Amino acid sequence: MLDALAARDIAQVFRLVQRETRVSQTHLGVATGLSQAQVSEIIGGGRRVSSIDVLTRISTGLCMPSEARVVLLLGDRGHGIAPTTTLSGDVIAAQPAPYAQALAEEALAERYADVEAVYPSRSEFTSKMPPHALFDCATDIRAVGLSLNLICQQYADSQLAQLVENGARLRLLFLDPAGAAMRQREIEEDMTVGHLGALTMLNLQGVLRVRDRLAADIRDRIEVATYDQTIRVNVTLINDSLCVAQQYLPHARGVESPTMVIKKRWPAAGLYHVFERTFDELWSGGQPR
Repeated sequence: MLDALAARDIAQVFRLVQRETRVSQTHLGVATGLSQAQVSEIIGGGRRVSSIDVLTRISTGLCMPSEARVVLLLGDRGHGIAPTTTLSGDVIAAQPAPYAQALAEEALAERYADVEAVYPSRSEFTSKMPPHALFDCATDIRAVGLSLNLICQQYADSQLAQLVENGARLRLLFLDPAGAAMRQREIEEDMTVGHLGALTMLNLQGVLRVRDRLAADIRDRIEVATYDQTIRVNVTLINDSLCVAQQYLPHARGVESPTMVIKKRWPAAGLYHVFERTFDELWSGGQPR
C-alpha cells in the first residue's frame, strides 16, 4: 500500500482496499466523492488521478492515517528517510521523512497558509466533498452558523445518531431563529419575515430530536446552543484538524457563497486557529438549548 501511495497509483490503492474490505466500486465512489464509472475507469487504468484536490478527497474518504496521507501527497518512497541538499545543490546526509514534510509544508505556507482547497460555492463544495466524507470518521464536531445545513440537512439523522453512539461529541451553535441577527440576514437575502428563522428552527428541532432519542447516558455528547450576532461565517471544525469555513455575502444566498477547506498545520499559526477562535468566542456567549 505504501508503494502504491508513493507512486500515486490510485488504481492499486482501490484494488488493495477492495481486497481487504470486499467493498464495491459504488461504495468506493460514495466514500471518495467519485461516480462508480470514474472508479471503474481508475481501476481499469483508463483514468489516472493527479489532482491534489481529488487526492485529498480520496485520502479523506478512505480515512487514511496521517502517515499514509504524507506518502500519498509528497510521494516519499523512502518511508522514513529523505535526502536533502545544500543551497549549492550538493546532497548531504539523509534526513528523517518528517524533515522533508516540514520543507514541503513551509513552501505551502508561504503560498497558501493552511488552506487545502477553495470552492466558489457551497453547492460545488458539497459535490466535491460530500458530508459523509467529512463526518463518517469524526470523533469531534464543532459548528457555528445559521442553520447548519451541512450537518442537519445533508447528513442523515440516523448517521448522526450512530456517530454519537460510536463516541463522537458535537457542539452545534445555531443563529437564534427569533433573534435580530436572523431578521437582518433575511433582509440581506430579500426573504420574507420568518422564512430563514423557520428553516433554522426545523434544523434545531431535528438535532434536539436526535439527542432526545439517544440513551440517557450519552445525550450530553450533543450540546446545542443559539446565539444572536451578525452572521459573517459558517464554521465547521472536525477532529481538531480540519475546518470548513463558509462566508456569508450581502445579497447572496448562503449556498452561493464561497467555501474554504483548511487543514490545521501548526500549533498556533494559520487560518485554522482564526476560525477556531471565532467558534470559541461565539460558543462562550451562546444560550444552551
